[in-house]
Amino acid sequence: MGFTLIELLVTLAILSLVSLLSVNPFSRVLEYNNLNTSAILLAKSIRMCQNISMEEGVRTRILLDFVDNSYHLIKVEKLPRVFSTYYLGNDIVFSWTNFSKNIIEFDPVGCPDMRDVGTPDKGGTIAIKSKSNRYLYIIVTPVTGNVRISERPP
Repeated sequence: MGFTLIELLVTLAILSLVSLLSVNPFSRVLEYNNLNTSAILLAKSIRMCQNISMEEGVRTRILLDFVDNSYHLIKVEKLPRVFSTYYLGNDIVFSWTNFSKNIIEFDPVGCPDMRDVGTPDKGGTIAIKSKSNRYLYIIVTPVTGNVRISERPP
């Protein structure tokens, strides 16, 4: 025996409805995962530049490119040289930063150089957002060089 056409259509309609209802929450999870992954990668890149400055005794910079939604890791030995470029995840954009000229700079001691901001004891923040306006903040403390990620602005 087989199934009637009506039984197959009802089953197909139920499956379509269930899959339609589950796609939206699943896409939100994927979007948050992309946002979180981008924030973690940026925080690790900041720490890497800090370590390179301390180990090699050279100045390093991170240039935030708000147009391309990318950032460039730069070594400043005699001349600045880009040694790596990273792009933010799908539908993730830079929202704002309080780093002057969109540059985070580490001196050979490994601490962010905040002279352009004018307040050496003030930290810096980079905000990234998803297409549904969910934000994550990458917060850099200049004195200790600590980097953390927060869902709340500092």
